[in-house]
Amino acid sequence: MGRANARWAISGRLERNDRPARQRDNPTVQIERNELRCFHAVIEAGGFSRAAERLDLSQSAVSQAIANLEHRLGAVLLRRGNPPQLTEAGIRLLRFAETVLNEERETLADIAQIKSGARSTLSLALSPSANARFGVTLLKDFSERNPLTRFKVVVAPSREIVYGVSDGRWELGFGPLQHSMPDYFAFHPCFSETRRLMIAADHPSRAALLRDPQGTLRTLPLVTSYLDEITRRPGGERLRNAFASVWEVSHMELRLALVAEGKGATYVSDLVSNAPAGLVPIEGLPFSSIDRQVGVYYLKHQPLSQAGARFLALCREKWKTDA
Repeated sequence: MGRANARWAISGRLERNDRPARQRDNPTVQIERNELRCFHAVIEAGGFSRAAERLDLSQSAVSQAIANLEHRLGAVLLRRGNPPQLTEAGIRLLRFAETVLNEERETLADIAQIKSGARSTLSLALSPSANARFGVTLLKDFSERNPLTRFKVVVAPSREIVYGVSDGRWELGFGPLQHSMPDYFAFHPCFSETRRLMIAADHPSRAALLRDPQGTLRTLPLVTSYLDEITRRPGGERLRNAFASVWEVSHMELRLALVAEGKGATYVSDLVSNAPAGLVPIEGLPFSSIDRQVGVYYLKHQPLSQAGARFLALCREKWKTDA
């Protein structure tokens, strides 16, 4: 019988939407869980003595539990015999007992699996470049070690991941570590990444970039995945100010394709192996290349789930550092 079909309150109070008015006037009638277990065991085992053996109770204790239940409900549930026969009220109560006891067994099994990590959920956000290089390998290795763990995995811009982990949208972030990570993060650096500012080799402004890179960039858009909102990162020189405008395009392949077609400049990570062949670096600027550490990070004041702890252990095993 499915959980959704249960019409009795799981709290143990005997409540039914279509019960007679006399019973609705008595909201204090409750079913004790041990009495429900005794009643179910008598029917399933086919008698009081066998139910007592199954429950490791005396036969008199089982008989008393059924008597208490019938007295509280004001209804005969069993016609004594070998085996006992259910009355109409007993048939209805048996359906309720099966629902409650099955729910109890499933809940206890789920909790046991959650404790072991089997039913934990991996809540993870990967940056596009980290995903391009290591996403499939990491998730394949993790799933083989934890075959029952659920996945909640997204690919998102690196700065958005920082905010998302801070806000609790994702438990773990895997991507570039910012120059000044918030002090409420714990993190494990894994490897280095270099991002180079690039443009199409046949872009009409290519020659002008060689002569005056800073001035020419102010006529071009920066095609990027995500730039900080002004209110979220106040102070300091912003990269956006070096360009004519900013196009925020979260999809990495689309971003690269636009730049390959001559639509602005973009940063390309050395982790990306399938970048269009026609892109060339823009040299001579303090931000022509950006070097960063890439790693996994999470809120240090919150304990990790079993899945989160196991993913972190996998990263530590794969990239052993002194950090």
